Amino acid sequence: GETSLRAAWHRLALGAILVLSAFLGLWHTSRNGWANEYYSAAVRSMLHSWHNFFFVSFDPGGLVSVDKPPLALWLQAASAKAFGYSGWAILLPEALAGVAAVGILYLTVRRVFGVVAGLVAALALAVSPVNAAVNRDNNPDALLVLLLVLSAYLLVRALERGSTRWLLAAAATVGLAFNTKMLAAGVVVPGLGLAYALTAPV
Repeated sequence: GETSLRAAWHRLALGAILVLSAFLGLWHTSRNGWANEYYSAAVRSMLHSWHNFFFVSFDPGGLVSVDKPPLALWLQAASAKAFGYSGWAILLPEALAGVAAVGILYLTVRRVFGVVAGLVAALALAVSPVNAAVNRDNNPDALLVLLLVLSAYLLVRALERGSTRWLLAAAATVGLAFNTKMLAAGVVVPGLGLAYALTAPV
């Protein structure tokens, strides 16, 4: 019927947007080389031992930690361990995080404003030049964006029923974002808190 055709169109549109996001994040990443060589060197050191991995050591001797929390570099080291140490393997987690952020933004906006608005929001994020640029780099920004968008989705779920469980999940996700880029994660906290305080049915 008409409803199933509309649903199929929406799924097709979302799939196309996700493919576009993946294309922009993954196409010819080899031209980026090692991207931020400081973090690439840290990943190489992290592969030498669990000590270096846990403390995100810049040097193989494990004396100096890098200037960022560990989460993004842990994922890059895991990718390098699985696929071999290369520029492509190091850049892969951030590119995938960018695609996931587009999908979760769609889910977030759709729950509040409907499918069309969700598709428009997802497309806007996917083709945003600055977003596409950070998705092709090994800085932690793409993972940060993913976690902050996820925290917004979890908060929307919390607002629907005044759920403490969903609210705590949103807070935990912001905590993971803090472990990705420290206080940069705090940019969403006032908005999340105010939204829950003013609109939650509790």
